[in-house]
This record gives sequence, C-alpha cells and structure tokens, in this order.
Amino acid sequence: MAIEQESNPDAADLKMLRRSAIENEIPTYRAVSTRAVVALICGLLAGLSFTHPMFYLFAVAAVLLGWSAERAIRRHPDILTGGGLARAGVAMGLIFGLSIFTVTSVQKYLTTRQAGAFAAEYAQMVRSRPLADLYWIQLDPRARAVTSPEDNLKQMQGQQEAAMADMKYAGLRKLVADINASDKNTISFSGIESLGKDDLIVVAIARFDVHIAEHPREPKAGDAHKHDDGHDHKEGDGHDHKEGDGHDHKEGDGHDHKEGEEHKHDDGHDHEEGDGHDHGDAPRRGPVDAHAMAVVKGMVPEGKSAYEWWIDDVVYPYEPKTAALPETQKPVDDGHGHAH
Repeated sequence: MAIEQESNPDAADLKMLRRSAIENEIPTYRAVSTRAVVALICGLLAGLSFTHPMFYLFAVAAVLLGWSAERAIRRHPDILTGGGLARAGVAMGLIFGLSIFTVTSVQKYLTTRQAGAFAAEYAQMVRSRPLADLYWIQLDPRARAVTSPEDNLKQMQGQQEAAMADMKYAGLRKLVADINASDKNTISFSGIESLGKDDLIVVAIARFDVHIAEHPREPKAGDAHKHDDGHDHKEGDGHDHKEGDGHDHKEGDGHDHKEGEEHKHDDGHDHEEGDGHDHGDAPRRGPVDAHAMAVVKGMVPEGKSAYEWWIDDVVYPYEPKTAALPETQKPVDDGHGHAH
C-alpha cells in the first residue's frame, strides 16, 4: 500500500503539472525592433528623392538602420523581432537611392552637354555676330520671343538704361573688341566648370580660351571711334577738329605740330606723320593667352520639352576656377523685353 501511495500524485502535484504544460504552450513575448520600424519608414521616404536631393539622406538612413536592426535581432532572437521590416527598409533604401542617383547623374551629364553645346555656339557668335545680337542673346527666351535685336538695342540706348548697360556689358565689349582686332585672334569653348539647378532654371559656368595675337590699337585723342549706335564720334567732340584740316595739334610735349610737319621724338630722330613709324604712347604687346567666363542659364519654356539657353553675364579677363554659381532667380519680364 505504501508503494501505491507514492506512485499516485496528490492534487497539488497535478495542479503544478497542468500549470507547467500551459506555460510551455504560450510563446515568449519578443519586442519589435525600433530600428527596424524606423528603417522601414526611411525606406518609404527615400522614394521622394526624385523631388529633392535631401531625401537621399533617408535612403542612407534606411540602409544603415536596417542593417543595424538585423544584426541586433540575430544577436538576441529571444528578445527582438522585426527582421522582415529591417530587410524591407534596407531593400527600399538601396533601390530608391541607387536608381535615383543613376537617373540624376544621367540627367546632369545630358544637361552639361547641352549647356556646353550652347557655349560653343556662343563662342562662334562672339567672333562673327554684331554686338546687338550678343546683347539680344542675353535675354531669356520669353523676352527674346517678343523683341528683336534691333528693338532691344534701341531700348538699351535710353538715358537710364545706357549707364546700366555700360556696367553690365563691359566684359563682353572688351572681349568682342579684342577678338575682332585681328583675324589671328581666337576664342574657343573650354568646358563647363560647374553646373547647378534651382527650381526650373539650370545655371552653368562656361569657360573660354582666348588667344590674342594682335591687340586692338589704343585710341588716341582725335581718333574717330564707333559706339553701339553705329555713328562715328571723336574724342572731345566739343572741339571742332577734323582729320587733315591743318590745325595745330599737340603731342603732349608742349610744342605745336601740324599734319605733315617734321618733329623730333625722344630718340633724337626726325619723324613725319604717316611715315610708317608707330607714334603711339603705348608699347607694343606680344601675344596673350587669356580666359573668359560666361554664366549660362537654361529653362524649359511652358509647352516645350527642350531647354532654351541664354547668357546671363560675361567676365573677361577671367581666372579659371574662381567663379561661383550665382543665386538663381526665375526671370521676370518688366514689360520692356528685359528680364530681371
């Protein structure tokens, strides 16, 4: 009888056995990894990288957080869960990040080529086109559509805008004067130094190589020279002087000399006007290699699919790699065909 009592468990033992069996059937609770959840959210936000480069950061964060969460879950499988969320975040970060980076790189390459092609065409225009056309090409496409180079030049010659034009186009005028001084002088497109985009406008810094084999002749007092209006004007035209009129002109040495008279220079030799000697005060300069820079802007007009370009500014002479991209503002037409 004693043996039978030991083999039969009492009520307390049966209750303990039933509780152990229930506890074994209930799985242990594991928390979802917070990093896995954040990685998934960052992966979803990385899909917005098409709208702004800032969202690239979410792609990077999705990959890093997802990788970190996956390692933590493997290290503590009895405490953490959410491996699927972590892997989904990593996958979306890689897919969106790499694909958008590839698309953006291709777009930048194609845009750079288009800006370079326009800059190369502009170099030919500097060589062969009049200043009126070069002024006109600095208008944005919408302004060019409603005004001609001639009309634009007339508006520039107004009393108020003339002073602004003198400052804005000083570099361009000097570049054109140097290039047109001789057929041996050349200008060629060198490359795009930098390219950026703000809103819908592309901005590029284009560099040009300029070779001046023969410099323009320095103007002297009494020389006739041309302005943008195409008329000849003389230095100090408030005085009545004409070429070959026999009036006395001063060389600056305090002596009066007439056209055709012999007069002495510092070298002690007698020279006559028109004897083939250079009587200019400036010494002759040798060939010079320089650079010019143009700020090239482009936009896709409404209803069109291709970029249209214009020149915003010209700097000459220019030191390579010293220009920064200007702040881009959408051009606003003032009603006179000029963009501000």
